[in-house]
Amino acid sequence: MDVFLVLVCLLLTSLIWSAIFLMSWSALGKKPYTLIWSASFAVSACQWAGVLSRSYFDSDINYWTLVTSLSMFSVLLGAWGHCIRTKVPIRFAYLISGAVIVGLAVYYFRALEPHVGLYMSLYIYYDVAMFVLSATLILRFRKQPRLAEVGAAFTYYACALGLFIAATIALMQGAEAKPEYLKLYLMVNFITVPTAQVGMAVFILFMMASDLAEKMKNVAETDVLTGCLNRRGFYEKAQKQLYEEIKELNHVCLIYWDIDKFKKVNDLYGHAAGDTVLAQAAKRVSDNIKSSDLMGRVGGEEFVILVSHTNYQNVEEVAERLRKAIAETPIIHKGEAISITASFGVVDIQNGEISIETAIDIADKALYSAKEKGRNKVARAENFA
Repeated sequence: MDVFLVLVCLLLTSLIWSAIFLMSWSALGKKPYTLIWSASFAVSACQWAGVLSRSYFDSDINYWTLVTSLSMFSVLLGAWGHCIRTKVPIRFAYLISGAVIVGLAVYYFRALEPHVGLYMSLYIYYDVAMFVLSATLILRFRKQPRLAEVGAAFTYYACALGLFIAATIALMQGAEAKPEYLKLYLMVNFITVPTAQVGMAVFILFMMASDLAEKMKNVAETDVLTGCLNRRGFYEKAQKQLYEEIKELNHVCLIYWDIDKFKKVNDLYGHAAGDTVLAQAAKRVSDNIKSSDLMGRVGGEEFVILVSHTNYQNVEEVAERLRKAIAETPIIHKGEAISITASFGVVDIQNGEISIETAIDIADKALYSAKEKGRNKVARAENFA
């Protein structure tokens, strides 16, 4: 009776979690991995329904083949969802090939060459491998995993450990069933599975909520017109990156630039053209810097870039390349060619205690010097420690 109630709870909770993830898929941007996790719990519900319907099967071999296949397919879908979320290039075909091989082995040792220990344990070992894979993908997704990700990974590892113990106990039976091992196997299995199922679902939901919160934060820190960081976002991220780069003894420089006579563009061509000029100029600059460099729009036509892993001479070369990228090709707006230039001020940052605000003030003086020299120039500030 106790086992029956556990199975009913597993069936119902699987259906509930499947429905929750399905609703989350619709509400949280229709991420494909959310839909896959919903399918994973739906398959799990089918597995428990199959276990509850055991008496209706005309063959114990058919029953075991179905239930073990559903178990492996459920965890396979879960792992595939994590592959998609973390953008790890593991092909679904590889995952399902492993499941097919294990499934055939289970069938062989159940129907053709009976071996209780092997047919009871092999599919569980496959589940263990998928849980370990999922946990590892979660932890390696970013340099510093979020709390929800750590919790999810820990739950996966704990579940993998519990199932590994259960599978090993089952394997210890050998070719013939041994009641004492079977009883211990059931106890470990029915403690691990319900706890893990709830724990994994809860932490995955926390992970998704964390993803959404990060997305909302990124939206709040992004300039809508140019796609680069806004003033607030740049100051916050740049100060943190500056501290980390200086701590690692990396070289850091800052480039402050703006579009020359931008008001004239608005006056001659209109504000819509001005917006096009801003967006295209920012794109040209973004295309010519490293992905690790930070660029922010800190004023109407004013931008700033934090450049790391370079030296002072290199950053002047970078600024000169950016200047040419803007000046050499007109920007097209509604068939009209708008020629623009930009001026650049660069400064070397040698002290992690220097604030971004201070660095920008110094670079602004260099920018002012470039303007005084006739615009469309690169000027360097004096180094400061």
